[in-house]
Amino acid sequence: MSEEVAGRRRILVMDNEERERQETARILGAAGYAVDTAATKADVMTLLTRHGYDLVLADLQMPDLNGPAFYQLLKESCRSAPRVIFRIKRGYTPQYANFLMRLAAPVLMKPASAADLCQAVERQLPQFPAAPQAASSLAS
Repeated sequence: MSEEVAGRRRILVMDNEERERQETARILGAAGYAVDTAATKADVMTLLTRHGYDLVLADLQMPDLNGPAFYQLLKESCRSAPRVIFRIKRGYTPQYANFLMRLAAPVLMKPASAADLCQAVERQLPQFPAAPQAASSLAS
């Protein structure tokens, strides 16, 4: 982990909606987490190569990097993939339902209250996290 966040768990918030991304970052930052945000696939790829993350809050329906595509990217590029909470604004298709059930992935509806958001994050982070590894390589 970088020096500026030593001792703090690092979270990546990926969402193409600026308001949702910034509000989530504000809430988690106030709760003591180090937070980075990404609005595009390019942003996500850059950040994954620079930092190790303890958790990713990923928009399930992000236009250029939806949930299944993001999960595949993590599997291919990270030595030690971070935990992921998928977020969704409204109902999802059977394709997404099957994907989430196969992964047993947690889902958080958007918008979530600050309390619900923090509770979901706390459930996913280990008690004493090991420093995650930055991505080894990313496929274009």
